[in-house]
Amino acid sequence: MKSALVVEGGAMRGIFAAGVLDKFMEQDYYPFDFTLGVSAGATNLSTYVSKMQGLSKTIITQYATKREFFSPLRFIKGGHMTDVHWLWHHSKQSMNIPSPGEKSSMPLYVGITNAESGECEYIQATETNVDELMVASCALPTAYRDEIIINGTRYLDGGVADAIPAIKAYNMGARDITVILSQPLGFTKPEVKSTWLMQKMYGNQPAILEKMLKRATIYNETLDFFKQPPTDCIIRVIAPDEAFCVKRLTMDKKKLLRGYGQGRRMARRHLKNLNSNADGLNYQIA
Repeated sequence: MKSALVVEGGAMRGIFAAGVLDKFMEQDYYPFDFTLGVSAGATNLSTYVSKMQGLSKTIITQYATKREFFSPLRFIKGGHMTDVHWLWHHSKQSMNIPSPGEKSSMPLYVGITNAESGECEYIQATETNVDELMVASCALPTAYRDEIIINGTRYLDGGVADAIPAIKAYNMGARDITVILSQPLGFTKPEVKSTWLMQKMYGNQPAILEKMLKRATIYNETLDFFKQPPTDCIIRVIAPDEAFCVKRLTMDKKKLLRGYGQGRRMARRHLKNLNSNADGLNYQIA
């Protein structure tokens, strides 16, 4: 039975997954056949599959909190609000992060949204394509203003089309799927209220506009998939609790470190309960 690890994005909320994955690495826990991630989920997984413990924590708490990455003033002046190109390349060069394939323990598939079709495409990260994949997967519409062109096609944040690629993992053959969320259990994405604003922002990109308007539906259908998975599939969910105080653009390092610590605790609970909590259930919560 194939197993997969799926990690949700969420920008700075990715600090929770960083804590979970660091605990996994600390325990030498690498039981998965492949991994899937979008946005911050993909960057988190890049350090996990390369067995570089602690790097995601440093990227989020030390580099992503710098003005070079996040700058509302730069955005007002016409630049990026979140410069994901700088963040990925600066982090990779500063900390000598190896590319997937150099030290990888398992394949990593990165989700990127095709701007023409509006669909999420999953491409295996390699030494030659990882840089463009990571920048594209993290390129939030509007917040990152440059176009990401790969093989003549424009791409952007994978989370636009598929924020939690668990169904994709199932369709790729995984029947034991571990999912790391960046929102507490019980969270559901609200429907878009200001459709006129979406029309104004993405009216000239019909495929993206359609996906942005359907994001809540797609997200919540994925949550339903967790709760009622196919009978031949086990879903194991690791999620922060209600005390998780990190938002998409939280820059407070104390809050980030608390979120990281919660990720480590939830991972420890998950590993402890792996065997004792099976009981034939298809849906398991750490």
